[in-house]
Amino acid sequence: MRILSVGTFNGLSNTCLHRHWALTKVADEIDAVDTAINPYSLKSRIIYHLFLYHIRIRMPENNDENNKIKNLIDKKRYDILWIDKGVTIFPETLIYVKKKSPNTIIISYSPDNMALRHNQSQQYIECIPWYDYIVTNKSYIINDLKHLGSQNVIFVNNAYEPTFHYPRKLSDADKSKFGSDVGFVGAFEKERLESILYLADHGIHVKVFGDRLWQKYKKYNRYLTIEDFELKTEDYCKALSAFKISLCFLRKKNYDTQTTRTVEIPACRGFLLAERTEEHKRMFREDEEAVYFSSNRELLNKCIYYLEHEAERKKIAEEGYKRCITSGYSNIEMIRKVLEKVGVISNE
Repeated sequence: MRILSVGTFNGLSNTCLHRHWALTKVADEIDAVDTAINPYSLKSRIIYHLFLYHIRIRMPENNDENNKIKNLIDKKRYDILWIDKGVTIFPETLIYVKKKSPNTIIISYSPDNMALRHNQSQQYIECIPWYDYIVTNKSYIINDLKHLGSQNVIFVNNAYEPTFHYPRKLSDADKSKFGSDVGFVGAFEKERLESILYLADHGIHVKVFGDRLWQKYKKYNRYLTIEDFELKTEDYCKALSAFKISLCFLRKKNYDTQTTRTVEIPACRGFLLAERTEEHKRMFREDEEAVYFSSNRELLNKCIYYLEHEAERKKIAEEGYKRCITSGYSNIEMIRKVLEKVGVISNE
């Protein structure tokens, strides 16, 4: 099986890179086109904001990716063209692929809510009808994607990368640097802040690793520690292993009902304390493989209880870790399921 993998492959904690690693394991032969660019240009920022105001303007390419795809299609015939997010891919490129290699199945995957404009681009919208399949981890946008012109939509759960997300052995220095009674790794959002301040106001020690917007609260009180650096390497997994309790907040801007943290925390044998949703409860049994909350008061009560009951806490973390394995929440298992559904590999 030949696969052409297209995406942004920079950064060890990049989930797109993790999916590419998984694709290399299922393919007999794989080629890659990297769409990453650093830094993000001023021109791209301006065009993106014009697009947000409903001006039909295409994002510029990052790395001549459209011509690179065409050149590879000229040389080889691929069973799968896997495009991760693909906001800089032109519809003309997909049309070219279909003409040159009509048996190639073109798949779009994105971990974001691609029914929302802030995650899209003009060319992404134009590309939607040309994808044979769109794969999403947002169950609630399936009809939206179909209304935008998608032929087939496949829903999958979020996935983790077992060669990156796994329980780390922690040194004393690691425990001091990353450890806390309660911890959170992620971007700033108002609702997340309110929940974390509520815990700190009630005497729960919380440590946060995130973007610069958190820094305003660095001196909030002695129970809240805001670190001044983000976690982009294996340090991310060390933190998930070091926290006694790992908080999992859902991104309100995307209307999430599960997130990458949902599986990454238990994959690192962390104790998952997440917002309660039906999808979360289906993925991890409540109070057996993970613990959930629906209000700040419940969040506080769960933190107090499980900080005081170490044996229960560790058992739940262990059961959550086992569930990741037994239910096939890894990237390679997710990709295999997708390829089974599109008829490229057998489910036998």
